[in-house]
Amino acid sequence: MFDSHTQSPVPDWQKPKVILADPAIWSEYRTEDCDLRPVYSELLAALDALGIERVLLTSADDPLDIWIRDWGFVEGSYFRYKPTYAKGVYPHKLVEKARRMLDQRLACSRPTLPLILDGGNLIHNGRTAILTEKVLRDNRTKDRAEVERTILSLGFEQVVFIPVEPEDNVGHADGILKFVSDDLLFVNDYTGSYFADYKKRLMRILENAGLSARIVPFPWYSTTKGRGTIWSAEGCYINFILTQHGIVYPTFNHAMDEQVARVLAENTALPSRPVFAGPLAQEGGVLNCISLNVARTKLDDTAND
Repeated sequence: MFDSHTQSPVPDWQKPKVILADPAIWSEYRTEDCDLRPVYSELLAALDALGIERVLLTSADDPLDIWIRDWGFVEGSYFRYKPTYAKGVYPHKLVEKARRMLDQRLACSRPTLPLILDGGNLIHNGRTAILTEKVLRDNRTKDRAEVERTILSLGFEQVVFIPVEPEDNVGHADGILKFVSDDLLFVNDYTGSYFADYKKRLMRILENAGLSARIVPFPWYSTTKGRGTIWSAEGCYINFILTQHGIVYPTFNHAMDEQVARVLAENTALPSRPVFAGPLAQEGGVLNCISLNVARTKLDDTAND
C-alpha cells in the first residue's frame, strides 16, 4: 500500500525551475531530418530571458530520453513507466537508472506508486487532477476506484477522467488542456474541426465535474503529419511550459502563432516567449513534454544559506 501526501501538490505556476535533457546526447536528434539542437538553443535562451531556473541533463546524468515529463516524477512520486506507444523501448533497468540519477542530481528520493502512468497524462491546479481515460486502459487489472485512489494519494481533492482525442495513440492530457491558475483552464479550441463530437463529450465531462475554473478556448489546429503511428504535435500550442516566472510557448510558422500570444496576454499577467518547435513536434511532442517543473528543493535552500 502507499501513504497519502499531507500537502496539496504544487501547481506549475508556483514552480521556479524546469529540467530538460540535452538532445545532443542521442544521435537521432542530431540528423538533417531531425535536428533538435536549434529548438533547445532557442528554448534555453527564452528560459534565461524570463529568469526561469533550468537544469540541463547531460550524458553524465544518464537521462532516459528527452521526454522527461513522462518518465520523470509527478508531484513527489514516480509511477510505473510502460508506454503502450513505445513497447519494449524502455527496459525497466534503464528507467530505474535514469530516475536514480535524477534523484541524485536533485538530492531527493521518491517512491514509485503501483500504477502505470505517463507524467504527461496528468494536469492539475493543486486540487483537481485531470487525466485521460488511457490511464484506465493501461491499468486493466485495477478498477476505476483504485486508480482514482492512487491519484488522490498525491494530495489531490478530485480526479477527473476525460476521453482521449480520436486516433491519438499517445493519449496524454497535456495535449488537450492546461490549468494556468486556480480558476482558469485552457482547453483546445476544436471549433469547426472533425473533433466536434469529441469536443461535446469533453466539455460535458468538464462541466459535470463542477470545476471552479473558467474554461477558455485555446488556439489549436491539427495536421496529418507524423512518424509511424505517432501523430505530429504541430498545432498543439497548449503544450507550453508554465512556471512561476513566465510562459514559453511553441510556434510553428503558422498564422495562428500570433493568436496564441494574444490569448496568453489577455488571460494571464505572466510574461511569455515563443520558441519555434516545428522539428520537435514532428517527434510527437512539444515543450511541456520535454520539461519537468520543479519546486524548491533542499539543495536549493542549502545553496542559498
